Amino acid sequence: MHILSAVLLAIAVNVDNFAVGIAYGIKKLQIGWVTNLFIGIISAAGTYLAISVGNDIRNYLSVNVANVLGSFILIAVGIWSIWKTLKRQRRKVRMRQERSFLVAAGSNRAISNSSHNDLSQEFSQEFLQEFSYEKFLEHPEKADVDRSGYIDVQESIALAFGLTLNNLGSGLGGGISNLNVVITSFLVFTLSLLGISGGYFLGDRFTTKISGLRAGILSASLVIITGVYEYFLMP
Repeated sequence: MHILSAVLLAIAVNVDNFAVGIAYGIKKLQIGWVTNLFIGIISAAGTYLAISVGNDIRNYLSVNVANVLGSFILIAVGIWSIWKTLKRQRRKVRMRQERSFLVAAGSNRAISNSSHNDLSQEFSQEFLQEFSYEKFLEHPEKADVDRSGYIDVQESIALAFGLTLNNLGSGLGGGISNLNVVITSFLVFTLSLLGISGGYFLGDRFTTKISGLRAGILSASLVIITGVYEYFLMP
């Protein structure tokens, strides 16, 4: 049972929760304790499921193969997450540059066509992004459907599942690496509560925002560190 690995993985999967908490604090969108509890339960349940599947897969493998495979999955998930984060950041920069160029050129027709294309692209991706926490990180107000300034449980469903789905690969790799499912899930639950409430406090008091780029790279880096650590813990 690798306690340090469980702690690292729990921190990694909750970096996004912390960043989301800060974003909501800045926007003064209150997250009640019931909503926070709901997000924590969904995150812990997803982690429990992913690690349990990983533990089952481990039963069909030799100890050495299981540890190598588990470490590889963790490292691969981390690298893929960094690549995805950087790709998303490059796309945002390119879109801002294109809009600036069109405005500077003063081409109303080009601006109209570009806006139409952007809207069409956003609409086509809306369904795929429905359970993506990233849109709530960049635009927290989207979760407040009734514009009440308070995020209730119903409004947090997409956010909760988005945060959870984003971390299933890490949980699977951790399970194959033989992380304890109960301890890791409990740590994920606890740190989810602390991450969101602590992030909200900082965002509300100091308006200190963590960008999606920084949160994504930090989370992915911790997953990679966990994978490397697990590899060198092979018996």
